[in-house]
Amino acid sequence: MPLTFLLAAYFSVAAFLVPPKIGSTDALLDAMHRQYRGKWARTVTFTQRNTHYAGDTVKGTSTWYEAIEYPDKFRIDVGLPREGNALILADDSMYNFKGGELKARKFRVNELMLLTGGLNFLDKAAALAQMQKAGYNTAIFREDTWEGRRAYVVGAEKGDDKTAQCWFDAQHLYLVRSVSVAQGGRVQDGRFSKHVRAAGGWLETEVLFLVDGQKAQREEYLDVKINPPLPDGLFSPAQFGKVHWMKEETRGEK
Repeated sequence: MPLTFLLAAYFSVAAFLVPPKIGSTDALLDAMHRQYRGKWARTVTFTQRNTHYAGDTVKGTSTWYEAIEYPDKFRIDVGLPREGNALILADDSMYNFKGGELKARKFRVNELMLLTGGLNFLDKAAALAQMQKAGYNTAIFREDTWEGRRAYVVGAEKGDDKTAQCWFDAQHLYLVRSVSVAQGGRVQDGRFSKHVRAAGGWLETEVLFLVDGQKAQREEYLDVKINPPLPDGLFSPAQFGKVHWMKEETRGEK
């Protein structure tokens, strides 16, 4: 067999094996879908241990119980579920319950649900639209480094830490950082770490939030369950107080 033919065959295979260069948000989403579409865990539950800070000083701790159903359903029970204090995020709305009663409802795109896994469940056009709705300028894309690893950044130019942006690990394509700007100009900076394998994807198990450069809250995920069955109505405000994912003994009931 001619040497030129062998070389041509070798380089054709090598080119096939090398992943396409990622140089835009579109290309990033394509890469995510190739790697994780149909593989990412759809449901997750965990106990979240929080450390609260004020001026970088520890001010207290708390325990929350959380359930996720990608791409856009999320529930946080603040304290034991029987106490009736919870947030439900679904259908671009946030429902706030206190003492078992619905106290507030407002529009809210859950950008962290979107970025930590939801993108893998949406087609590219819908994913781009949701990122833009959440405030990220998807036309701005660049490479950077985060914690010594290559990262892709969507939404802000280098050196700009006061514009909404999301950072993804260049190898595994999971979220490692998000920056958002609240009303009044306060900057929330989330750092996502200690990722573990979850089904065919990943899950962060520690998150640190800073507000205007100072520690605000550290979250640690415990008792993580991947792809657990979740009861119908768990994310429905109309069914609040009637169904929950936690076992009775976990809730402290005998």
